[in-house]
Amino acid sequence: MTDDDQTRILGLHWEKTEFEPWPGAAVGTEWVLLSWGPSRAADALAVVLGDEGAGVRRADLATEDVGATVSREGTRGAFVRLPSTEGPRVRQEAGARYVLFLDETVPMTGSGATNWDWAHAAVRLCQQVASQPGAKLWIVTRTGLHGPGTHEVTRPEHDFAWALGRCHAAESFESWGGLVDLDVDDPATAGRMLADHLLSDSGEDEVLLRDDGPLVARLRASTLPPTASGQGLSPERLHVVSGGATGLSFEVARWLARRGAKRLLILGRSPLDADRERNLRLLESLGCAAKYEVLDVGDPTAVHALTDRLRGDPLGGVFHLASNWRLDGQSCVTSLKTATDEQIEVLLGAKASGALLLSQLAEDLGAEAMVLFSSAAATLGSPGQAGYAAANAVLDGVARRLHRGRVRAVSIAWGPIGEVGFGATREGSQLHDVWERLGLRRLTVDQVLSTVGMALAQDEPNLTVAAWDESADLLAGARPVLEALVATEPQGLSLERLGDQADRVGFIVEVVREHLARMLSCAPQEVDPGKALGSLEIDSLIALEMLFVIEREFAVRLGLDEVLAGMDNTLVAMAELLDQRIREDGR
Repeated sequence: MTDDDQTRILGLHWEKTEFEPWPGAAVGTEWVLLSWGPSRAADALAVVLGDEGAGVRRADLATEDVGATVSREGTRGAFVRLPSTEGPRVRQEAGARYVLFLDETVPMTGSGATNWDWAHAAVRLCQQVASQPGAKLWIVTRTGLHGPGTHEVTRPEHDFAWALGRCHAAESFESWGGLVDLDVDDPATAGRMLADHLLSDSGEDEVLLRDDGPLVARLRASTLPPTASGQGLSPERLHVVSGGATGLSFEVARWLARRGAKRLLILGRSPLDADRERNLRLLESLGCAAKYEVLDVGDPTAVHALTDRLRGDPLGGVFHLASNWRLDGQSCVTSLKTATDEQIEVLLGAKASGALLLSQLAEDLGAEAMVLFSSAAATLGSPGQAGYAAANAVLDGVARRLHRGRVRAVSIAWGPIGEVGFGATREGSQLHDVWERLGLRRLTVDQVLSTVGMALAQDEPNLTVAAWDESADLLAGARPVLEALVATEPQGLSLERLGDQADRVGFIVEVVREHLARMLSCAPQEVDPGKALGSLEIDSLIALEMLFVIEREFAVRLGLDEVLAGMDNTLVAMAELLDQRIREDGR
């Protein structure tokens, strides 16, 4: 790495805090407490909130049993759901506070296949709450997050909910409450601590509740340490790489071969073709016997059969890069607002289910190490990538579960990677172009491979690796967990000039128009401010970039859903909305 390299490692740290509830904060409020399966903490919170004067509705989305309504008057009634073909939905309450509990969900069912019904329910609830004026949502899990000390990771797959929440915050911040992870044994104590947090009106949205008090999350950045020696993989053992023998999967396989690996098993869903055969021959020219097997790592039956076949063969590293993000030829990487069950299921398959199943293989066969390729979108929260980010986050939970066990494990959440994989596709290249204009740089393959060697030498199960400019727009208006990464607050670069304008709306139109023209690769006069934005060929990526540009120029945070919903409006109408928001803020 060079001295001016802006590649950094992000690590999650926890700081002690206290939450003081506002006196009377519960009086007159409406709370909807939902769980997937039983939740003693939810039951306890319902009692505390009810005792303090709140109206509380309680329901179990997994069973669809009729729950009790606990009101301020102490009466009880039925919890009503809207009929839906997509699964259970909740009655909409304008201005209500929703809390979804995933704290006691059974993590695995059947023969090792993951049941993702709870994940789909979480996505639908996020969508519902974001569409309700004044509503807010909190998600409560019991993942065993990596707070201070060593704790058992009980629900690694529930990291899905954490990345989902981060993306909800990025897309629809006004309807976002926060994430809470429980490490409290007594349900009554957990209910009281949750109530203190929820009624404190705190802006902290990544919280860990423990018996010795609450903690809040902070991401901290550090430079990449040098690669240490002595933590390599045994070259004579069999190394397993998922991902299909092309793109980044092949680059990792070649990196292993160059480091002396003698045997590789590469797994992929696609059949062996000319490109893959050529790559296998390249590996063989490096003295590595490489075999390709068509296998879906998200299929429990297939992975269990592979585990049985490999018994007795010493296993070195298991590298999980497999991913599927297409459905019927179309990208499944989309905003939270538009995500469907089918898209989420595709994103979860090879990526998340594959991570859970391959981690079982690694443990059963006594692998030396497991390296999982996750995404920085899961760490930071990325508008427009909710399902993709959430599926990747499961890998982070898997690495923490394996940590300190027999298998040395690390999940690396990468910033955008150029040259190969998703970054080499049209969709990926367009998205990465947007990130780069906003200050988040592409990582090279060489940077990725050198970082993998470094990560294997560290004693950290989760690393986020990204490169960004100090003035990166994507961290503007950051949540508390990101505050240490932000050099300055959003400047509102055009606000001073706005104050001197007689025609404020016209000035805003011209500022946004100039940026839009640059995004559309046209002259500003070609952008008609009186035409609907949707008619200007503005896609979701341009809408995403508009979101950050508006915040940089006018210090106004719009949700991605607001920008997308405004595509039927004109640029003039958007400028009027911005002027209204600016005036409301006293500027």
